Amino acid sequence: MHQDIVSVTQAILKEMPEACRFSEKDGEKIQSLRPYLYPLEDQIVKGFYDVLYSYPLTASILDFTERDKREETLRKWWRRTLDGPFDLHYWAWQAAVGIIHIRRKVKNPMMIGMWGWLLNFISKEISKFLSYKEFIDASEALQKLASTAEALTAESYLHHYLAALSHATGTELQLLDRLVLIEIEQAQEILAQKR
Repeated sequence: MHQDIVSVTQAILKEMPEACRFSEKDGEKIQSLRPYLYPLEDQIVKGFYDVLYSYPLTASILDFTERDKREETLRKWWRRTLDGPFDLHYWAWQAAVGIIHIRRKVKNPMMIGMWGWLLNFISKEISKFLSYKEFIDASEALQKLASTAEALTAESYLHHYLAALSHATGTELQLLDRLVLIEIEQAQEILAQKR
C-alpha cells in the first residue's frame, strides 16, 4: 500500500468526528447482516451499473466494453465490505477511489449519488426482514459506512487533484490555498451585493 494514500487516509479519518465515523461496532452490525446482504450481490451490481449506463452523463465517461471488469470490482468491494475487516487497508482502498475517479472523470456528485442509490436499495431490501429497531440500527451502521467512504473518496479526490496541480504548476499548496481564499472572498462580496 502506497504510504501517501495511507497518510492521507489517516488524516481524513482524523478530521471526521468520532460519533459520525464508522466504528468497530458498526462493522459488527454489518457483519451480522450478512445472511440478508450476501444474496443482494447480483441485484446490487446489475442495478448499480444499469443506473450508471442509463444516465447520459455517467454513460459518457464509461466504456461499455469494460462493464464486466467494473462489475467485478464492485463485487470484490461488496464481498470485502461484508467480510471485513474494516482496517486501515480497507479505508485506504476507499481513499484510493478518489484518485481513480480523477483519472476516470468521475465527479463527486456522481459518487455521492450512487452511494444514495446503494443505501436506498439496501434499506428497502433489509426492511423486509428486520424489526423496526434492527432496521434503525442497521441503517445507522450503513449510513456511517457511506459517510466515511464518501469523506475518504471526496477528500482524497480534492487532495490529489490539488497536489497534482501544485506539482504541475510548481505552485506551493499554501499559495493555492491563499489564492482560493482570495477568490472566495471576492465571490462572497459579489453575492452580498446582489442580495
